[in-house]
Amino acid sequence: MVRRIHHLDFVVRDLDRATQLYRRILGQEPLPREHLPQRGIDLVRFRLGETWLILVQPLSDASPVMDFLRQHGEGFFHIAYQVDDAASKGQELADDGIGVVNLEPRLGVEGWKLVDLDMADTLGVMTQLVEQVGSDEN
Repeated sequence: MVRRIHHLDFVVRDLDRATQLYRRILGQEPLPREHLPQRGIDLVRFRLGETWLILVQPLSDASPVMDFLRQHGEGFFHIAYQVDDAASKGQELADDGIGVVNLEPRLGVEGWKLVDLDMADTLGVMTQLVEQVGSDEN
C-alpha cells in the first residue's frame, strides 16, 4: 500500500540559484547541500510536512540526470511514493504487468531503498517506490 507522497524531485541547472528561489517561495531553509558522487548529482532537500521537495543538479555530462535535463529542461523530474517494503511492492507491480526497472532496491539519501518503475507504464511520469529506513524526521 502507498503511504504518502514521499518526495518530489526537480532537476535544475544551477543548484545555488534554485535553492535561493525555493527559499523565497517556501519561506524556509533547506537541509545542507548533499553530494551523491555515485549518482553524479548534488541535491538540496526542503521538508514540506511529510513530503520532501528535492532540487537535483547533475554534475557531469555522462549523468542520466543530465540526459533528462537536456531533453526536458529544468523542472519536475520525478515523484516517489512511500511504501512499507519497496522490493515486495515492486514485485507485486511486476507480477501485475507493470514495468519495474530494478526489482532489487538501490540506496538513496539516508538509506532510502528505491525501486524505479518503467515510465512507459506510469503515463510517462518517472516514478519511484521508497522504503524509508529508520526515522525521517530531519
